[in-house]
Amino acid sequence: MLHNGDVIGLVGCSNARTRDRVADVERVEQLLLERFGIRTIRSASIFEDEDREARVRAADLMAMYQNPEIKGIFDISGGDLANEILSYLDFAVIEKAGKPFVGYSDLTVVLNAIFAKTGVAGWNYQVLHLAGNETELQLRQFENAFVRGENAAIPYEMVSESKDMTGMVIGGNIRCLLKLAGTPYLPDPAGKVVLLEAMSGDRNKIATYLAQLDQIGYFAKANGVILGTFTEMEKLGLAAEVPEMVQAYTQKYEKFLVKTTAIGHNENAKPCPFGSNFNDKEWQRCSSQSQ
Repeated sequence: MLHNGDVIGLVGCSNARTRDRVADVERVEQLLLERFGIRTIRSASIFEDEDREARVRAADLMAMYQNPEIKGIFDISGGDLANEILSYLDFAVIEKAGKPFVGYSDLTVVLNAIFAKTGVAGWNYQVLHLAGNETELQLRQFENAFVRGENAAIPYEMVSESKDMTGMVIGGNIRCLLKLAGTPYLPDPAGKVVLLEAMSGDRNKIATYLAQLDQIGYFAKANGVILGTFTEMEKLGLAAEVPEMVQAYTQKYEKFLVKTTAIGHNENAKPCPFGSNFNDKEWQRCSSQSQ
């Protein structure tokens, strides 16, 4: 995907980053240049003291798609505001450019909207993890996924199987995915595999999110579900309940369910291919997961 001398864009489509994160962004830029020869172009709507109106953030993103020098777009934000930009995006330009968008958490809305409107695949990943507590691990994972395009297999455990265990991966953060319900930006789940993870959400919140997904037909139409990590449920000691809650729906429709600790808000999370097939080389079934 990326080669020495290539350029990527850094954007912030969701909440502003505070100025105390400038050093982290600069560290990411330095690491990418020193380790892979990848240069960066940073948008002017990332930090809290910059112009961050929805129209501006959308225009900055579109400028990345329209710049032929840029090979991929990495969003370094997160929070709540990403869906504000959707009505300002030119999906015809995005489709023609065909560049992968990379982001996670609230950027679930952008990843899914782009896929729904254009079919262009992306990645569920936060590149700022390179400046976190797992720098060397994340550098290896970045190289595997975005430079070498190999050895990036995401380990998963089987919870329940079904006849058809294939399909393109959609979804992401469960709360943010549901912000697209009732809009033209929500992908059709028919024949797809739905990835679900969460940072916030106690048992009651996760239960109501799952109920809404069922009510809009996601579990009935999809071929199966991939569960990533659910951070608040883990902190509450309730992580084991999540597969049980989801399995009540997947068994109802005879769909498969798998789980992985390699996708979510943890600093060791792997890049997850979005809009590509679940049965591709990026996924590896195992009896016990290893990072």
